[in-house]
Formats: sequence, C-alpha cells, structure tokens
Amino acid sequence: MPRKVLVIEDDPSARRLLGYALKQEGYEVLLAPNGLDGLKKAFEGDPDLVILDVMLPGVDGFEVCCRLRADPRTEQLPILMLSAKGQQADKATGLKVGANDYMVKPAAPSDLISSVQSLLVQRVQGAARAIAFLGAKGGVGTSTVAVNVAIAISQRDKRVILVDLCPYSGTVAALLGLKPELTIAGLFADSTDAIDPHDLEEALITHDSGLRVLASAQTAAEYRGFSPSQSEALFNELRQMTDYIITDVSAYPSEAEAMALGKCHPIIVVTGSKADSLASASSAAALVDRLGIAQERLGTVVVDRDGLLPEAEPSKLKEVIESTTQIRLLAIIPYDTKAPFEFEARGTPVTLAEPDRPMALSLKGLADVIVDGDGLASGDRPAGSGA
Repeated sequence: MPRKVLVIEDDPSARRLLGYALKQEGYEVLLAPNGLDGLKKAFEGDPDLVILDVMLPGVDGFEVCCRLRADPRTEQLPILMLSAKGQQADKATGLKVGANDYMVKPAAPSDLISSVQSLLVQRVQGAARAIAFLGAKGGVGTSTVAVNVAIAISQRDKRVILVDLCPYSGTVAALLGLKPELTIAGLFADSTDAIDPHDLEEALITHDSGLRVLASAQTAAEYRGFSPSQSEALFNELRQMTDYIITDVSAYPSEAEAMALGKCHPIIVVTGSKADSLASASSAAALVDRLGIAQERLGTVVVDRDGLLPEAEPSKLKEVIESTTQIRLLAIIPYDTKAPFEFEARGTPVTLAEPDRPMALSLKGLADVIVDGDGLASGDRPAGSGA
C-alpha cells in the first residue's frame, strides 16, 4: 500500500506541482487549500506525513502544526514545513511548534522528496511516544507519579523506558531499589552530540517489572551537564528502542530538559493540593508557554498529600483546580501515608507493593488515560480558561 502524504498549500500551482512530484514517486496524495480543511483531512484521512505551508488563509501553518501536535491522533505525524518565510526566526518557530523539518521555497523537487523519504523512515524506526512529568515545585511527588505510571504502562505489555532528567541525585533509581553503575552523565562524557547505542544499552537498567531505567547522576561530583542537541540525540535513539519514553523533569528545567519537553505529549504538571502548589502549577504552564510549546499538550495531576480534597464534590473540585491552574485536570492522586515508609523505602512502588490500594488504583487510572488518550484531546479545555 502506498504511503499517504497530505499537502496543505493555498497556492493552486504549488499544490498541483507538489502533488505531481509526490505521485511520480508512488505516494498517494491528499490536497487541502487551507488550514481548517487540512486539519480535517489530517484527522480523518490517516496520512503518513504532512507537507505544510506557513502562510495559509485563516488558520496559519504554525497554528495548524500546534493543533496536530496537541491531538493524540496526529501527535507523532511527521510534518514538513515548506514556506517562503526563510528567516532563521521563522524556521525556529516552525521547529518549536513541532515541525520535523523546515524547507524554504522554492525547494528543488529532489530535496523535497529526500526530506519526505527521510521523515517516513524515521517514523517507522522511531514511533515511541514520549510523556513528561514536570514538577510544579520540589517535593510534590513528581518522581513517585512518574515511576508508578511507568510501571502501570509496562504492565499493559508495553515497552517503557523511564528517564530521570533531574540534574543529579534524582530519586527514580532509589524508588525502584536500583543502584546504577552507569548513568545518563556518562553518555556525553566526550562532549559530542552522538549517542553510542551500545553505551546507551549498557546504561539502561532493567527492573524486575520489565521497566527499563536511565538514571540521573547520583552525586554532584558525577554530574555532567549536557546540551539541547545532546538531549535531542538521546531522544532520537530512545525512540527506536521502546514504545513509551517516560521522563521525570525537575521543577526548574535546564535547556536540555526544555528540549526534551518539546518532544513530549502530554506534559503532565505534578502539583500538590495546597493553594501555593496549585499556583506553582500555573507558573509551570507559563514556563512551558515561554518555551514555545503548545498549551494543549499540558495536563495536571494533583497529589493530595494533605488530605484536603476527598470530601469535595468532584465536578466542583475539577472546576476550581482547572480555573486556578489553567491546565486541564487529568487525575487526583490520594496520597498513601505508607508510601514513603513502607513502599518507597523498600524500593517497591505502591503499584507493585499493594496494587489494590486507592493510591495505586488512581495511578493505574492515570496510566490508562495516557495510553488510551481519554481526556487528552485538544478540544478538552480547562474550565474557566475562556477557550
């Protein structure tokens, strides 16, 4: 069956020429003259790749790209932006909103076809879905949520790699009872952007649950910072090795962590139930916005350590939390006071230690939301957002 390419281009001549060039190479071609028609065909036509003009009537290409990346049906769809806007700032914007490649018109047909072929190969080789857990502030339980959700997804017969991106002394390994000999710090010791697949395999620790873990540096002395380009190289390698990449991101992300966030959907902001924690979630959303990442990728999880929320009416509670954070609520996790003393201290997360406890059930429910996409569609807006 031929691969299907959707061309979103308002100029009739350019649209016709692109369609002809692609058909000559054996591709099935869908054509759309504007952004809204393009979005409809992307969601309903199941294309393998999109060629997207930037200067479109109504909804421009940048917004189309944001919407495609914000919808679970198209979040992994390769997007090639093709535009007369050739300034470096335009290209940077295109890549920030989620384009895989950006070419300036007029582009030689051979270069265009080469880019299409390359992007389609990458899609076949690296279809892993990346999810980030971003702490709204320190100490709210981000690592606990990331670890347990990663295990719950792996229990659905999915291959999962959990990556601790906290600079050093990350808690992921300890929560799983692991003592890593090799960590993420050693992958970039020679300051190159390339990742040696053998070194990466050596650094991955396999937990008894089947989950694989890439631990952060365990001490400040071991820590070696890495660049955004190195972070991108790491994700490109990981995408070829697994079904899901779960990342634990610190409350104040570095540039390398910011690059990782740009590759993730959803980005789940983990916060507490107190007023200051909910305010911190709103600040985290503002940070993501400053990074040029579509807000539709965000969801929030409230870890109720203080027992403030169980008695509230669920619909009213959801409305208040979403109005405060401006992020759609994915889950409220009832915190189990036994977690740090009986489960985590033994290196056994609650989803494995006592899977029928309310905390474990809530975390497994969050994993189901992520895998099945419920509540993650772009049209699911926060209450009180005005959207």
